[in-house]
Amino acid sequence: MANTFSASTIKDIILEQEILISQHKVIDLDKFATNFSSDAIAQTGAGNGVRSTIQVDLASGASTTLTNPTNYEQGDSTLGSVPVSMNEYSQPFHITPAEAGSGRKIEKLIMVNLHALQDKIDSVVKGLFTTSNYGTAVLAKDPTTVTTADIKTIIQNTGKFKARNLVADASFWAQFAVTTDKDSLGTMDGAYGLDSFSYSTDWSGAGTNVNGFVGDVAAIAMAARLPENTSEVQAVMDMDTVELPNGLVVQICKWVSLASRNTWHSFDIVFGAGVGDATVGKLIQSA
Repeated sequence: MANTFSASTIKDIILEQEILISQHKVIDLDKFATNFSSDAIAQTGAGNGVRSTIQVDLASGASTTLTNPTNYEQGDSTLGSVPVSMNEYSQPFHITPAEAGSGRKIEKLIMVNLHALQDKIDSVVKGLFTTSNYGTAVLAKDPTTVTTADIKTIIQNTGKFKARNLVADASFWAQFAVTTDKDSLGTMDGAYGLDSFSYSTDWSGAGTNVNGFVGDVAAIAMAARLPENTSEVQAVMDMDTVELPNGLVVQICKWVSLASRNTWHSFDIVFGAGVGDATVGKLIQSA
């Protein structure tokens, strides 16, 4: 009898493969401002699948620090927000009865489709990386020729940033990745005076010649929810959720096609990204 893979079984497989998920080189979303939740969000009344806008909080100013106060109730912090438009992204895949008999094939199908969903979310974020959003690049240079002097240039020109999270393409990052410590490959927190330094492989969704970004936490605002399902849908589908290493919660669905009798699965999420504080984000471009 062929194996069956429930939504909870797929969740377990994903959790067991956490290293493979982390090794998929996309932007570290948790380095920036996020409003991630496992709450469900309904479609708007437009009938096109779009979800409501979500506000992502950005703390833009603290109250005045008091010296020798006689009144402790003075001043107030400034908490702003950025509206983020939300869209549902679904990654469907099916499993034939023959494939269901091979656990290793199932694992490969799960990982390649989960990576594809991560790639889509990554492209949504990188679509923000344009000169119209973040201005002139802080560095424009052939990524294969960058040196520590260029890191100094980036730091000098981001002096007012509270944090410097740098993500670049593999060619840029490789110039600094010579190390014998396997645990430092991927994200180098604190390296070269940066708060984080990582690489992401696909920059095709970014602006012209953009191959990197350096920003404070507030530079990018992102939100994530789960799709809302009716009670009828919940009654006929096997569902579960899984939290990925970057904090995103993804819905796992399983159902059987009455036409083909194949088992279908999907990974679903509602996600949005917007420009946060554009003054604390800078582009990096290839020459």
